[in-house]
Parts: sequence; C-alpha cells; structure tokens
Amino acid sequence: MKFDPSLLDCTGHAQPANPLDFVLLSTEQTFLRAGETLSQAVGHLNGLRKDFGRLEAALGPARNGRFLELTTETGTQIIALADEFARFEAAARALRSAIGAMRSEVTDLMATIRAISIVKLQARIIGNMLTSSRQRVEAFTGGLTRMAAEAADLVAEVDEAMVEVAAETDAMDAEAIHLSQTLREVVLPSLAAIGATATEVQADRHRLGQGNEALARRMDGIFAAVSELILALQAGDSARQRLEHVRYVTSDAFARAGDDPGVQATLLDLGVGLTDGALRHLAGDLDAATRRFRDVQDNAALAIGSARSLYLEGPRRGGSAIHSMTDHAEAVVGGLGRCGEHLRALSAHAARVAAHLETIRHHEERMRRIEDLVRLFGLNAVIVCAKLGQEGRALQEISRQLRDLTQVSAAVFTRLHGRLEVTQERAAAIGTEAVAGLEQEMARVAAGALAIQEILGEADQVHSETGHAFGKAGRILTASLDTAAGLMAGYRRNLTSVHVFMEHTARRREALPVLATRVEADTDAAALLASVREIYTVPDERHIHDRIVEGTPTPSAPPVDPAAEPSDDLADIFF
Repeated sequence: MKFDPSLLDCTGHAQPANPLDFVLLSTEQTFLRAGETLSQAVGHLNGLRKDFGRLEAALGPARNGRFLELTTETGTQIIALADEFARFEAAARALRSAIGAMRSEVTDLMATIRAISIVKLQARIIGNMLTSSRQRVEAFTGGLTRMAAEAADLVAEVDEAMVEVAAETDAMDAEAIHLSQTLREVVLPSLAAIGATATEVQADRHRLGQGNEALARRMDGIFAAVSELILALQAGDSARQRLEHVRYVTSDAFARAGDDPGVQATLLDLGVGLTDGALRHLAGDLDAATRRFRDVQDNAALAIGSARSLYLEGPRRGGSAIHSMTDHAEAVVGGLGRCGEHLRALSAHAARVAAHLETIRHHEERMRRIEDLVRLFGLNAVIVCAKLGQEGRALQEISRQLRDLTQVSAAVFTRLHGRLEVTQERAAAIGTEAVAGLEQEMARVAAGALAIQEILGEADQVHSETGHAFGKAGRILTASLDTAAGLMAGYRRNLTSVHVFMEHTARRREALPVLATRVEADTDAAALLASVREIYTVPDERHIHDRIVEGTPTPSAPPVDPAAEPSDDLADIFF
C-alpha cells in the first residue's frame, strides 16, 4: 500500500499503533490545511472589496458629475481668459502711450532749458560789452545762470527717471510677449483639447466603471463560493470522528468484550458497517468538494481573464483619451505657472515704473519754482533794460526771449503735470487691476485643471492599485485552490488504507464461527453495546448500529448522487 508522500512527511514516518491512526491523522491535517489555505485566500479576496469600493468612489456618479462640470467649464474659461488678457493688453498699450506722451513733454522741457542756457550766454556777452551798470547786469546774468544750472540738473534727473521708465516698459513688453505666447500656444489650445476630448474620456471612465462593477460582482460570487467551500471542508471533522468511532469499536470495545464470541462478532460487524457508512458519506463529501473546487477555479479563471482585459488590454486600447486629457491638464497647469511668473515679473516692472514716476512727481515742486523763476527773470530783463536806457536796448531781445520761454515753460510744465498724473494712473491700473484680474482668472482656470488632474489621477491610481491587488489575490486564490485540490486528491489516495482495514476486519469477522446474536437486556454485553452507541455523533451511525445490534442485516450501500449536498451528517459535530 502506497501513501501520499506529503502526508508521510507530516507524520515523521512514525509507525501507527492502529491501522486507522494514519488515515485519522491524514483526515485531520488534510482538511485543516485545506481550510487554512482557502481561509487565507478569503482574506485577500475580502481586501479586494475595499479596493473596489475606492474604485466605485473614483468612478462613481459624484466624481463623474464633477468631471463633466469641470470639462464643460473649459469653453467659458477660454473666453474669459482671452477677454481678461485682452483687457491687460489694452492697459499695457495705454501705459505705453502715456509714457510716450510724457517722454515727449520731457523732451520739450529739455529744449526749453537749453534755450534758457543760450539766453544766459547771450546776456553774459551783452553784459561784458556794457560800459556802465555792469554790476546790475552781472547780478541778472548770475541769477539766470544759477537758475539755468538748477533747471539743467532737474531735467537731467527727470530724464534719467524717464530712461529707467523706458527700460522697465521694454521689459514689461518682453514679459507680455512671453505671456501672450504661452497663453495662445499652450494654455488656450490645451483647454480647448480638454473640452474636445471630454466625451471620449467620459466614455472610457464609464467603461472602466462598468467593468469594475461587473468584476466586483464576479469576485463577490467567488468569495461566497470559497466561503461555502471552507464550510464544506468541515465534513472532514465528521469523517475523523466516525473513523475514531470505528477504531474504538474494533479496538477498545472489542477488548472489553472478553471471550464472548457473539459480542465480538457484533462489534466486528459494527466496525465493517460503520466503516462502510463513513466511506460512503466521505466519498459524497469529497465529490461535492471537488465539484466546488472546479466551479470556483472556472469562475476564478474567468475573473482573471476579465481583469486582464480591463486592467491591461483595456487601458492600452482606450486609455489614450484619459492619458491625453491628463497631459492637456498638466500642460494647462504648467503653462499657467509660467504665465504666473511672467505676471509677477510684470507686476515688479510696473511697481518700479510707478516708483520712477513718483520720483518725477517729487521734482514737480522744483519744476514749478523754475517756472516762476523763468517768469521772474523775464520781468527782471524788462526792468534792467528800462534802467539801462540806450544801453539796455541790447537786452531787449533777451527780455523778449525770456518772455517767450516763460510761456513755453508754463505750457510744458502744465502738460507734463497732466501727463504724469495719467501715466501714474495707468501704471497703477496695470500693476493692480489688469494683473490682478488676469491672475484671478488664471487661478480659476488652474484650479479647474488641477481638479481634472486630481480626478483622473485618482481614478488611474486606484485603478492601477486595484489591478495589482487583483493580480495578487488572483494568484493567491489560484495557488490556494490548487493546493487544496491537491490535498483532497492525496487524501482520496490515502483512503486506500481504510479499504484495507475494512477487508481485514471482515476477515477477522469470518474467522469467528458464530453468528451475531441478539443481546439480552441487563447484561454486560448490553451495557457495552449501549456505551458504544452513546459515542456516536452522526444519526447515520446510530441507524447502522441499531440495524446490526437488532440482528437486521446491514443493507448494501446505496449509490451516491454526486449532485446531492451533504445531509444532516454535520448535525451533531459540535455535540
């Protein structure tokens, strides 16, 4: 007789004290190991429920609704962002126009100051030619020289500030060009692409959601089947108890029968009958377990095939739209990030423009004083000419020029003051309102793109994690089913020893020349048989016992229906 090698390893090659000890150990360890193996598979399958729950949340109606809302908004965002940028460009053009006009006024102011310097030189030359009242003329020309020098210094400072303003404006133009290029070539086309692929992506998300839902239902069925299989393996405990009862009847109880051949014959008949009944029901339980193994293995193979299509082939076939939208959303976020950098640089340049304009405003009081001095020196020239009489005729032209310069400088200072106010207002507008409006709209678009990224990224991550978890659980389930099925097959081979034992017991029974006789009540033999009957835990054992003890021949084993579920054989397992 050849036993399963794995079981021999478990027993340590020990020689059994009773022929049934080996198969009893095989029964206990086989069903226990099979149950533990499948229990571990159930644990991993149960873990999948959390993953499928996360998938349902990531691909469910709430997230789908939010996704549709975000992608639908892209059309409005394109228009709003383009309009906001158009307002920004208009503000930038207005600032450049105001700075250009102000620059023109500063140029006129510089020309006026140069003209005053020329008049100063002419007055000094005329003063040097005079023979009388030179001191009065020198006082006039000296004051005019100081005023011209102060005016030249002031204009130089204003001109320097305007040069800085021009440099900052050029830098603003460069940043605006980069900003416009990023918006028109990256952000707006990516937003349009998101809106264009929304329907296709939604179809992919719907397909993934349906596939995951179907796979989750299939896995729930497998989970239930494996759980039922674990319960079915409890039949091994019933078989072990029945075989232990056989061992007791044919060993311990037989020894207590003494030299009474009638009782010995009855006990051996019980041993054969109980063994036959245990094998008959155990064969039915093993057949039922084998059917369940095949069913679960078939369903697991189908589930793994579905998962492979969903998690591997599906993403390759239909995932391009999702990946494409993810790339577009990433491009929007990245492009808006660069736009934000350009806007911050624009704001910094606008702030420096405002600072330089404020410097020019600080010089406005000095400009007003120079304007008053020009007017005063024009009057002084008239007075000096009148006092010099005939010699003062040479200064009359100087007086006329100063009067003309007074009118010119007054007009220039008035226009410059107005230009300065307009330029400051426009610099403040572009530095606050235009940039702030564009930043606000960009932030809204970026938030939407990030939300789309988050929804797609969450679904992709959960989908990937579920795929890995399913692959692991599928491998563990397959290995567990194969292990448990192998244990059952090995156990079925080890049952050969039970058949050998039953044949040996039948030969022992044949060696007794007497027939089993009805046992009288209130005898030791009756007490012994009654104590034997009390150890049974399965109703079938009591039926067999009563038929044999009462002298009724044990009927032949009926054919086992493979489709029949185990009856009430487990009813008394836990007595």
